[in-house]
Amino acid sequence: MSIHIYSVNEQGVGAFDGGKFVEQRAISFPGEKTAVDRVGPLFYWAWGKASDVSEIGMHPHKAFEIVTYVIDGLVEHRDSLGSLETVTNGGAQVIQAGSGIYHAEAFRKAGSEAMQIWFEPHLSETGKKPATYHQYQQELFPVSQAAGATVKKVIGGEAPIQLDTDARMYDWEVEPGASFSYELELGRRMAFLVIRGEGVGSVVRQEQGLEQERKSLSHKDFVVAQAAGEGEALHLVAGSEQALRIIAIDVPEDPGYALYRK
Repeated sequence: MSIHIYSVNEQGVGAFDGGKFVEQRAISFPGEKTAVDRVGPLFYWAWGKASDVSEIGMHPHKAFEIVTYVIDGLVEHRDSLGSLETVTNGGAQVIQAGSGIYHAEAFRKAGSEAMQIWFEPHLSETGKKPATYHQYQQELFPVSQAAGATVKKVIGGEAPIQLDTDARMYDWEVEPGASFSYELELGRRMAFLVIRGEGVGSVVRQEQGLEQERKSLSHKDFVVAQAAGEGEALHLVAGSEQALRIIAIDVPEDPGYALYRK
C-alpha cells in the first residue's frame, strides 16, 4: 500500500465574509494550486472555522453532491427550495444539486467549525434530477466503540446519508496510545484529514501481521492511502498526549464514468 502525506502548506486556503470564516482546502476549487486535484469522485474538500458570526451568501450549484459536516458550533442553511434549517455538533447537511439549486450558509456561533465536501456522481444522470436538501443531526449516525477507538459512520453502509456517488465517510477518534485498523479494498482510495492530535500511520499485511511504510501523522495533515494487494489495512496509532481524530473518506479510484475535468 502507498501512503502519501500532504502538509498544511501543500493545501489550499480560502476565506469568506471579510475573513471571518477561513478554510484549509485539502482539495481546492478548479484553477487553484493544491498538491491533490481530486481523489476519484471526491472533488473538493474544505475545512473551515469561523472567528465570528459569518455568512456565505446565495450561490448556485448543479449536479454535484455537497455534504456539510459540522465539527462544532451552529451552521444554518437556506436555499431556493425554501429550506431554512440549522444543524449543530456532529450533524450534517446534504445537497444533491441535481438540475440546479441556490443556497447560502451561515455560521451562527463564533468558533463554529465545519467541513464542506463535494462528490461527483454521474453528472449526465444527476443533472436531470430535481435538487434535494436533507439534514441529519448527530443522534442519527451509528457509533461503535472498541479497544480505545470510536467509529462514527457518516456516509454509506449503515449511515443515514446515502449518495448517488459511491462513497463512505467516517469520523474516527483513537484514544491516546491506542490503535485502530481499517481494511483497504483494491481499486479504492482512502483520503483523510487529521483534525486533532498526532500519531503514526502504517500498512499492515493482515495475514502475516507485518507492518511496513510507517509514517508520522501531524495535526492538519491530508493523507491519501491505497492498497497494493489483497489483505492490506491502514493501521493508526494515536500519540500519547492527545486523542487522534480523523475524518476519513473511502472512494473508488475509477467510479465507472467519466469525471469532470477541473
